[in-house]
Amino acid sequence: MTDRRDLAEARLRELLGAWRQEIDEVPVPPLVDPVRAVDVVIEAGKRGRVHPPPDGARTRPPGDAREGRV
Repeated sequence: MTDRRDLAEARLRELLGAWRQEIDEVPVPPLVDPVRAVDVVIEAGKRGRVHPPPDGARTRPPGDAREGRV
């Protein structure tokens, strides 16, 4: 029984390793342009369409995120 289990685990490991390699070889395009996203949020904030996060949660450092300033 142990031999079958070891063979099954080895085969599963082999299949998962091959699948992982296939996945790693495929480039994933960026889904969001970060600079454009920041501009959209800033513009929406000017129009009063962005609400603060609940419970005072901080979602980014203070200052302009595009400039990297804190």
